[in-house]
Amino acid sequence: MDGVFRRFFSGLLIAGVTLALFGTTGCLPSLIATGIYAWQGGNVVPAECKDLEKQRVVVLCRPPASHEYRNAGASQELGAQVSALLEKNVKGIEVVSPKEVDNWVDEQDWDNFKDLGHAVKATRVVYIELDDFELNKGKTLYQGTADVTISVYDMENHDKEMWRRQMGQVQFPKNSGIPASDKPVQAFERQFVGVLAEQIAEHFYKHDPNARFALDAAANN
Repeated sequence: MDGVFRRFFSGLLIAGVTLALFGTTGCLPSLIATGIYAWQGGNVVPAECKDLEKQRVVVLCRPPASHEYRNAGASQELGAQVSALLEKNVKGIEVVSPKEVDNWVDEQDWDNFKDLGHAVKATRVVYIELDDFELNKGKTLYQGTADVTISVYDMENHDKEMWRRQMGQVQFPKNSGIPASDKPVQAFERQFVGVLAEQIAEHFYKHDPNARFALDAAANN
């Protein structure tokens, strides 16, 4: 029990010192998350899927079929950011360059995505399907929504699907919208794609479950 109290008060101390240094209540949710993280002893959750470790991996993100061309740029950026996160955090992984993926997308049909895996000599394909991708909540507010399904295919075993996760609808910010007058739509799209990329990539490596605690506060920056 003493250990629990020590971690708790250590977390409060860290948050208090940081608040004193930076002197802004805007950072309070993040500071609270820091205190909780320390209280839990630096708790992390393991990867849900470890099938990408020590593999050559290509990431492909398909935009919603209903408006494929409208969201093509966002889906390409999402694939690139997920690729970067996997390369940084997954042990022994080799990630195919997003430029190679973009070149393939420009010339091929989406239904032939497994051909991409073979063309770039990948052993795994991470296929991200966006069934929905929107940036607006009404005419005057931003609130990103996306319906995401992630699949992993084994290119060395007859292109077999080896893992699948339906994330369902992801929202950012989760509890409120952002006035569209506060920032350009391109800036909000980059922000939303970054949040979405992290939530997708985290399925493949250990991560801090408290990191999303202050996302709504960060949305206004």
